[in-house]
Amino acid sequence: IVFDKFHLVANCNKAVDEVRRSEWRKADKNNKTVIKGQRFNLLKNTENLKHSQKASLAVLLKLNEPLYEAYLLKDALKKIWSYRYKKAAENYLERWIDWATESKLAPFVTFAKGLSKDRNEILSYIKHRITSGKIEAFNATIARIIRRACGYGDLEYLYLKIRQEALVSPQT
Repeated sequence: IVFDKFHLVANCNKAVDEVRRSEWRKADKNNKTVIKGQRFNLLKNTENLKHSQKASLAVLLKLNEPLYEAYLLKDALKKIWSYRYKKAAENYLERWIDWATESKLAPFVTFAKGLSKDRNEILSYIKHRITSGKIEAFNATIARIIRRACGYGDLEYLYLKIRQEALVSPQT
């Protein structure tokens, strides 16, 4: 069993967003305006931010320590998939879990407990280097075929339509 990195990053992003919402609720009027509208800046990869987004994010992270910690934890988690050796990845994952727990940010503590429980399935990616992305994309294609036809009464015809869609080259 290999846990898909897309879903793990998505769950980490949910933790970041929970911290953001919590900080917004605690903030005074001036700080609320700094936090407001920063959700996607916090969740985007740093390299995908425009210059103006980087500047406003820098102001936010300078003013709010819990959001800064959450942002650092989110970026640090992505490093786990760059490892080639399982033991090195396991050591890094253990360190990341410790960092998240020490942060005392409730959403990250909960997320870290889940990672700790599922560490073998996460580390399986290092050995197998597979994700469920292609399978999920194909399932979405099947759902689109069924939705477009408003259902099929003949399963053999549905099977032929699925094969037809699978054979279509990506360029057309």
